[in-house]
Amino acid sequence: MTQDRATYLLDQLVRLRNEGRISRRQFARLTGGGVGLAAISAFIAACGSQPSAPTPAGSGGGQASGGTSATPGGTSSGASPTAGTTEQVKRGGRLTFALDTAPVGLDPHLTTAFSSQMFYEHIYDSLFQFTPDLQVVPALAESFEVIDEKTYEFKIRQGVKFHDGSPLTVEDVKFSFERMLDPNAKSTRSVWFSAIDGLEAKDESTLVVHLKQPFAPLVGFMAMPGAAIVSKSFTEKNNNDLTAVANGTGPFVFKEYITNQQGTLVKFADHWRENVPIVDELIIQITTDEASRMAALRAQQVDMTRLFDKTNADLLAGEGYQLYKGLCTSYTTTFINCRKPPFNDPRVRQALSYAIDRKQFLDTAAFGEGEIAGPIPPADRNWALPTSEYATYKQDVEKAKQLLAEAGYANGFTVRLTVSPQYQFDVTNAQVLQSQLKPLGINVEIQQVEWGNLLNTINKTRDFELLNIIYTHQPDPDGYTYNYFHSKSLSNHSGLEDARLDELLDRGRSETDPAERKKIYAEVQKLVADELVPVLFYYSYYQYLPAQTYVKGYKAIPSLSRIYLRETWLDK
Repeated sequence: MTQDRATYLLDQLVRLRNEGRISRRQFARLTGGGVGLAAISAFIAACGSQPSAPTPAGSGGGQASGGTSATPGGTSSGASPTAGTTEQVKRGGRLTFALDTAPVGLDPHLTTAFSSQMFYEHIYDSLFQFTPDLQVVPALAESFEVIDEKTYEFKIRQGVKFHDGSPLTVEDVKFSFERMLDPNAKSTRSVWFSAIDGLEAKDESTLVVHLKQPFAPLVGFMAMPGAAIVSKSFTEKNNNDLTAVANGTGPFVFKEYITNQQGTLVKFADHWRENVPIVDELIIQITTDEASRMAALRAQQVDMTRLFDKTNADLLAGEGYQLYKGLCTSYTTTFINCRKPPFNDPRVRQALSYAIDRKQFLDTAAFGEGEIAGPIPPADRNWALPTSEYATYKQDVEKAKQLLAEAGYANGFTVRLTVSPQYQFDVTNAQVLQSQLKPLGINVEIQQVEWGNLLNTINKTRDFELLNIIYTHQPDPDGYTYNYFHSKSLSNHSGLEDARLDELLDRGRSETDPAERKKIYAEVQKLVADELVPVLFYYSYYQYLPAQTYVKGYKAIPSLSRIYLRETWLDK
């Protein structure tokens, strides 16, 4: 976060203290170090004083606060489509959302595919959640207290039920985190919570989390949909396999999934949030072809969808459809396998970065509608360095050739680039990269594979040389950096090992002073982008969500989450 954000939160804490709503002890613990800004933000929200200071303009698109919104015809405004109106909410009905990619499983702790999150985020809840402007607020954790910099106490919301009617207990919460941390489970979520030293069910409503060291990102990671709380008894009954079954506390109950066609979720009548969800049924339809999704919208076969092509989005906006639009925190990348020659030599990786013109990637794949990205996506204005600060982002083909010659590859080489046609961005980026590396004598052979195959390759076999994939929102700079580049992280797909980077990333996790953290992550980004280069970062793009004019109440988020479908209703 910026220092301005830290100052704002401190002002809120001072106000709460002066009003007698928090004790001096609580104030001292929250401001004395050991607590991240996401935790302070969540604490303020739990006190009934949700922070609402705007993030820098452009972080989400249609609103200065960072969210996205729409009006009929696609003109962005400063509020959601129903804001400021006195419309009577109509309850019931079926909401159909056309998605571009099929899920690869429903287990929130084991499945990293964003297409899977589009399903399980409606079925499960986490301890915290994100607002449309990505602030962290309470969910299943009603409140929490910082006992000291390494001890947190979370009050678990009472009266919450799982979909099978069983009550949510502290033991379920404890089990969920232990499951994510279990080395045998091989959950990539473990990297979010590796600072946890132990969990204790203090009483029927209190979970105590003991940390190995201060850990600033803790509460932010607890808000991620992948940190969902699962039922201990249900999970054990299903032999720890939640791939195709689900039992959460979320607003929708999983009913069925027809492979590569659609999933059906139905309203959970006993959901703990008041008057949520509004519709009785949520259909998530799988339609990979963008033109087919547009045709379905025009035929009113679907109520909302997601588009990638700006031209298509503008076309629908011109036809009078609502269009939710804004820069998102997702960004396109090429992962480089640092384990294999020639990429085990950083000079070769640096050469690739010097050789390419990232603006051409953006212009070709996204019609210029987006922003060039570094290790932290530009939509996260609080942490991302301006890409003008990266030396390797200034295209210099002669410098690239010199580095290749020094590494012993003056005549270039042939390399396999693995990509899935699931996302056109990835295919187009592959073609642009292929063209831009030719002057170096590098022959890029594009290998297209099925989406599930690509995920298995990057997450498990790691049998790739170059691989294109889109990465998504994280609640803290730690998520964008430690996750992918620390030598001990299960998500270190590139196989990078660098002691200097590890030391910086370890410091970044435990440092809680915003100014110091900003310095650390600035150094991390420079080291990753200019010297180590385990990934080629290209650009963040805009999200386009066209909807029928009768769709009301939806709130888009820069993270691309669809959790606010629970508040969406149909005026028909």
